[in-house]
Amino acid sequence: MVRKHGGLSTILPAPVKTETPAQTKQNISIDYPQEGERVNPGHYSIRVSSSGEQTQVSIDNGTWQNCRQDSGYDWHDWTPEGTGTHRITARTRVNNAWVKTNRTCQVG
Repeated sequence: MVRKHGGLSTILPAPVKTETPAQTKQNISIDYPQEGERVNPGHYSIRVSSSGEQTQVSIDNGTWQNCRQDSGYDWHDWTPEGTGTHRITARTRVNNAWVKTNRTCQVG
């Protein structure tokens, strides 16, 4: 940037854009199951896409369980024990803060 003062020109450094953690967009999404999807009882692999350092999943507000990474995704092996609506919450750690998303699905 050039700023003119009378007959003199001053070259100023370009402004530096800084972002606070709240302004930095971090993504996390539950890819499967999709919202409202009906899944069969038995084994099911939940797939999460995230840009964080560590990803965990909680089913129906239960304990947080670590996901495993494979093929560019985070995975959680789930064995639904009951039929009905279940809430899946996924979180990922970004700069010492958790970013969350959730989804519901039907079992049975």
